[in-house]
Amino acid sequence: MRCAIVAVLLVMSVTVRSEPIYVDIISDYSPDSNKAPADLATQLLLKLEQTLQGKLVLAFMPASRKREWRELVRNSRACLYNKVKTPEREAMALFTPYPLMSFPANRLILKDQSNIPDTISLGTVVRMGLNIGVSEGRSYGLEIDNFIAANQSAFWVAQGNQSAYRLRVMLSQGKLDGIIEYSSVFITEHPSAQALNSYSFHAIEEAGLTIFGYIACAKSNEGKKAIDLLQSALERPDLQQAILSAHTGLFFEQEEPFIIRSLHKAYNIQH
Repeated sequence: MRCAIVAVLLVMSVTVRSEPIYVDIISDYSPDSNKAPADLATQLLLKLEQTLQGKLVLAFMPASRKREWRELVRNSRACLYNKVKTPEREAMALFTPYPLMSFPANRLILKDQSNIPDTISLGTVVRMGLNIGVSEGRSYGLEIDNFIAANQSAFWVAQGNQSAYRLRVMLSQGKLDGIIEYSSVFITEHPSAQALNSYSFHAIEEAGLTIFGYIACAKSNEGKKAIDLLQSALERPDLQQAILSAHTGLFFEQEEPFIIRSLHKAYNIQH
């Protein structure tokens, strides 16, 4: 009788442990079963799901950058990915200790603007009266975010879904003097050297060398379970190596050593 009870308890324990955690990924990415995602962050997130072997099930839900944070507060199963940590965001969400991505800092990308130094402060940009586009709800890093918040009327603020893409289109059409964006994103859309002739890329004094993108989940029991599972995957040496390899060749040659070094430090990988 005792053996039978123990057997039943073991079966129940296995059943409980095998129940997957269902997560709603709030994102402007719309999955297509016939096509792999183009951006690396989504590819890596799906690799995490695959690594967890059914313990975590992801469902993508479309939303604008601004709405995704409101949804995170309302939806106990909601998670976001490739997000910059800020004190304001950490007050409303749980973050993985380890990042999913590392990027070169955002650049100021200008069109048809001559005699602009390679490195420039946003204060100088504002004093020059340049029309610079930014996305509402997007974090560009703490110092840049603070500057934009204090000088919002000096920027063209795009709202809604696909706002970052629309800003890049507006810049190419000459409707903006510049945007704040990752250089790799812009260059991917302009693959030929001739297409880039009228653009210049400038380091922003308020930005650091690299920026991390983390996974953030709702402050709930479901969110905590999801973060614990995702972090357990990010702690796996084989997955860390896959993430490092995926970053190789992704950015400008000059920026790659900073990216790889920052990920080694973030993952506590000893050289």
